[in-house]
Amino acid sequence: MGTRLIFTVGTNPLPIWVAWFHLKNVLTVNEVQLVHTAGTVDEKTRLRQYCSGANFVDNDILTSPGDPGRVRGDVGVILDSLAPAINNLHIHYTGGTKVMSVETVAKLEYSLPTGVTLDTSYLDPRGAKGPIIVDSNGHTLVLDTRMDVTADLRRVAHLNGFTLAPFVHEYWDATLGKRVREECPAPAVLDENQETKGGTVLRRMKSRHAGRMASKHFEYAAYVALKEALEKIKTRNAKRENYKIFHSVNVRRTRVNQQTPHFELDVVAILGYQIIVVSCTLETGNALIKQKGMEVLLRARQLGGDEAQAIVLCGANSYHAQRLEGELHDEVGSAGAPLRVWGTDKRSNLSDHFHNYLRNDLHWT
Repeated sequence: MGTRLIFTVGTNPLPIWVAWFHLKNVLTVNEVQLVHTAGTVDEKTRLRQYCSGANFVDNDILTSPGDPGRVRGDVGVILDSLAPAINNLHIHYTGGTKVMSVETVAKLEYSLPTGVTLDTSYLDPRGAKGPIIVDSNGHTLVLDTRMDVTADLRRVAHLNGFTLAPFVHEYWDATLGKRVREECPAPAVLDENQETKGGTVLRRMKSRHAGRMASKHFEYAAYVALKEALEKIKTRNAKRENYKIFHSVNVRRTRVNQQTPHFELDVVAILGYQIIVVSCTLETGNALIKQKGMEVLLRARQLGGDEAQAIVLCGANSYHAQRLEGELHDEVGSAGAPLRVWGTDKRSNLSDHFHNYLRNDLHWT
């Protein structure tokens, strides 16, 4: 006897893939079925591609994002196609709209055949010790969903509909009066010379005599400081080795032409599947820093979904950095605090601030 695992699919497929990765080892899963809308066909298709080993039933359920009656009518066919071996339905409703989640559960629970049980689960990114999966009885099925997930930035990007370089970008250069072909390289890991330059900048910042620095070297310093913090945690907990860190990550939407604009991220770390994007600027003006903050949070979520985090390292003092951070949180209207703005007061011990942020805010410990 076994389970049909049913996922409601929304515009953010990453947590659904994460749920599949863990639930296949927690439940006795015989079959997998997806409930989606016309607006999430691409997300549904990517999930079928990336949920390795899933035995998908032939008929995915196409329904409405907001019509309760339509949802109840559409998901009702699930009960008509249950094999005798299926004695449990498990609905994971992290994805999709509230109407899809509520009506799918309500319809199937009300119409369950004799001998078939129903359970539900949800990925909660705000667990006390990291993102968790909890079931309908309040039991924690997975203590930290980042655990055991191989850090694969390219997979995360693809699941969310984006592609990482290398790729070619062509654009019109008005100064040159011609079209320019730009080769965008793959995400970089700093070489020994670059790390040395970053370490030198860090030491100067610790002495509070950093002086003028190149923006690229500031990025190197941020990379080295974040790397040091991650390595420190890994030394104490070998289970936290599933991370990677990159510099200069070029990203664009999947299946677009070479003229489509792309975006570049200064420093990106991936913790299992959770993305942290660090944007580095030497700017001191509030308006420019605020613009940087809005942009980096948008880009982080495009690349890494709703659990993505963003940090702006800037030239503002502590007071202005905190004020800007508060204004940005109010304007983006997010639960929690997905964006940090760190000013010049953080520079003298940047690695320690990254370490505390990872441990205390992200529970990466």
